[in-house]
Amino acid sequence: MENNKKIKPNSYYSIQYWMINELGLKGLELSIYAIIYGFSRDHCGAFTGSRSYLADFTNSTKAGVDKVLKSLIQKNLLEKKDFVNHGVKNCIYVAKEVANLVSYQSTELGGVANSVSQGSQLSCSNNIEDNIEDNTLSLEVKHFGLYGNVILNDELYDRLLIESEEYADEYINRLDSHIEMHQLQKQYSAYAPNQFFIKIFDMLRRDGHVEV
Repeated sequence: MENNKKIKPNSYYSIQYWMINELGLKGLELSIYAIIYGFSRDHCGAFTGSRSYLADFTNSTKAGVDKVLKSLIQKNLLEKKDFVNHGVKNCIYVAKEVANLVSYQSTELGGVANSVSQGSQLSCSNNIEDNIEDNTLSLEVKHFGLYGNVILNDELYDRLLIESEEYADEYINRLDSHIEMHQLQKQYSAYAPNQFFIKIFDMLRRDGHVEV
């Protein structure tokens, strides 16, 4: 098969046993659900990619992907949300939580599942904030993500790439889509660039994509 430049060579998705045993998924439905679940499993992200991406990743067709997406929505396993961004209609997909099947606790964005880890995270966040030099906060800020809800400057963005070049953009988009989906623009308008950096860093650290 021709090498697809849309898919990074080290990209992967994880199929968990409950998806097979409890949800009864198999074949293309299983693969596509697992991909979208991987983007939205932290209760804040969403799959913002295209049908072509899903087709390429699963070595299928857009028609096959459309059929599967419709089936998963009918089974109440996926939720589709439509947004208009700069006059262009976009849609995103979120894997619905299956609370009785998945062995994790629902947490707020940037949160963790137990008090011990939470204490560690808060300490880590404060240390990161202390280490951000004042001159990084005065640089020109830019809007990142599909909807432009994440605000960083070049130096803070570069630091995220240094911490996790493979996942930085993905997690920026997760936060961006979370803000858009839940209409949290007003709440996050008070965030400074370093606060966005810390939020994204915490998400990366929580999922094991940075070393602390």
